[in-house]
Amino acid sequence: MTTSSSTFGGDPGAATLARISTEFDAIARQMSTVSAEFAELRRIVADVEGPAGDAARPDRPVQSKPLQQEHPAGPLTPPTVAPAPAPPMGPPPANPQPATQWASPGRPPNQGSYAYGPPIPPAPSRPGPHPAYGPMVRPPAAPPQPRPPARPLSERVAAAAERGLIGKILATAGVGVTLIGIALLLVLAAQAGILRPEFRVAGGAMLATALVGTAIWLRRKPDGRIGAIATAATGIAAGYLDVLAATKIYEWLPIVAGLTVAGIVAAGGLVLAYRWRSEHLGLLVVVPLIVLGPMLTGGLDMTLIAFMVVLAAASAWVQWGRDWIWLHTVRLAAPTIPLTVVGLAALGGTSTTNTGFQFAGAALVVIVLGFAGALVAMPTTRFRELFAGLASATTIPVLFAGAVLDTAGAVALQAAVAVLVIGVAVTCSAVRTEHFELPDVVAQIWTATSLVVLFVAILVCFDGTVAVSAVLGLATVTALVARAWSATSLVLLAGSTVIWGIGFAALLDDMPPYVLAQARLVEDNASLSILVGSMLAAVGAIAIAVGWTRLTAGDLARVAYAAAGVVVVYAVTAISVNAGVLFAGADGFLGGHVVATTCWVVLAGAALAFARRHTGNERTAAVTGGLVLVAAAMAKLFLFDLATLDGIFRVLVFIVTGLILLGLGAWYARALQGERVPGSPTTTPGADTPVRPS
Repeated sequence: MTTSSSTFGGDPGAATLARISTEFDAIARQMSTVSAEFAELRRIVADVEGPAGDAARPDRPVQSKPLQQEHPAGPLTPPTVAPAPAPPMGPPPANPQPATQWASPGRPPNQGSYAYGPPIPPAPSRPGPHPAYGPMVRPPAAPPQPRPPARPLSERVAAAAERGLIGKILATAGVGVTLIGIALLLVLAAQAGILRPEFRVAGGAMLATALVGTAIWLRRKPDGRIGAIATAATGIAAGYLDVLAATKIYEWLPIVAGLTVAGIVAAGGLVLAYRWRSEHLGLLVVVPLIVLGPMLTGGLDMTLIAFMVVLAAASAWVQWGRDWIWLHTVRLAAPTIPLTVVGLAALGGTSTTNTGFQFAGAALVVIVLGFAGALVAMPTTRFRELFAGLASATTIPVLFAGAVLDTAGAVALQAAVAVLVIGVAVTCSAVRTEHFELPDVVAQIWTATSLVVLFVAILVCFDGTVAVSAVLGLATVTALVARAWSATSLVLLAGSTVIWGIGFAALLDDMPPYVLAQARLVEDNASLSILVGSMLAAVGAIAIAVGWTRLTAGDLARVAYAAAGVVVVYAVTAISVNAGVLFAGADGFLGGHVVATTCWVVLAGAALAFARRHTGNERTAAVTGGLVLVAAAMAKLFLFDLATLDGIFRVLVFIVTGLILLGLGAWYARALQGERVPGSPTTTPGADTPVRPS
């Protein structure tokens, strides 16, 4: 039996050496593969950097050594190699290769830095870097689109003509020129005596009828709408002016008959506008009359205003099912503007005719038309605020009623209008159905309107200090009502604040604070109205402060309470001093200041008592106000009362004030001690001594 020992000359280490040589051969092959892969990776990186890397680093030396002669940078960690199978324990191959050649049968010589054979030539270079590693090529930015050239004027005119705008402009101009010609026929021909009056009026009537007939004929044509509207408007306005001339210039028709005929003509024109669904036609019927009417009447008078009122009444039904805000505006402006002009003329002293009754009647009719039209249109219109504002605008002439009517008539008219407006707002806000609901903004607009009318009525009815008390009374009542009417609370409160501010400013003008320090000045200005006004000023200030506190944030509440406190202190002082002067003369002045100082301390105690029952901002404001008022009372006591009062009054003011302060201090300490009980927020848990509250 042949053994391995006998095969290698009986040496037992020969087999071990052969096995180790085989394993080193496998490791060398793996390392050669790894070296070739690193060389290929370095070549790829060099190709990718290429010209860009060379341009960025011009001082970089050019590499001249072959890649296959370089060792990889840094130590190499060979991959995990599976151990080669152990050679069989048999005879060796016939021609075994020397162990120093590190070669194996069937494989080329070793490659890489560990190969002993000839070097492998470098791989051919690639044509260029991979697209993923190449420089990014940005597409050229698109050039900005040039602006289209402006359309020439001729093309714009042609486009307007296709839309019918040119035809409307020409038709409207034709209406105006034709009506001017008719007015010249009726007025200038009468002055020159060219034709008899019968021919002038008859000619105007025939021309009006012919124009309306032509308009009806044009309306049947496919493209005759614009011409039909303009022609009909001209004919109807001509007929209206013809009736006005027959009534005013020639006096053939009495006023009632002329108004009736004029209303029929205007209603006929608006029938066409309603059937043709043309607000433009309605405007062309009404606007020329407003412009040319004064030419026939010789100026503004009640006859022209009566015609305008009839026009507004005759055109009211046109709004039914039509949301024509412009026509509604014009038909209400037709009588409202002349009435306002009459009121302004009377206010300026240029009115010479007695038109009070007619003015009041016309104003009431226009107001009823305005509010009724707004209520009818409210469920369907898109312009609710505008309708409400136009209805309120019809009350403008009433503001000048004091210059046109006597005092009683003006106050009665203004009070009636205010009650009417506020009644409509309250009723419509309270009664809400499925098909009708008055928006809050409309109620607010009408509420503000009624406040303005009432304010003007008070100024007309009263004067002097009585007016001041009446204004403050209106502000106080309005502030109290604001708490109950939530829909318009903000408007009522804002209105009452403005009115109260005007009244309080007038009160300060009648009784400035420095007057209260001088007996002679107080005797000259003291009156019962000052007492009532001061009382209403204090009540109104408190009501307004409470209202703003309820509706707004805490910061404004503190400001409102502080302002109300200052007003109350002034009002109490004014009431005390004026009442003393009215009842006792000079001695009453001294006694009034004694009462005023005492009231200041009492008010401070009331503020502290209010603070004990409230928390948070209200408590802080009340405590601060009470302490400030105590300091003010002490300053008045030592700076004014000690120097001004004499005799028993000086003794009384010090004794009474001192006793009140003693009682107030004892009460406050007792009330504070009552809060120091175990378990209360002002007691420290687990401690015997309570913590003094801040």
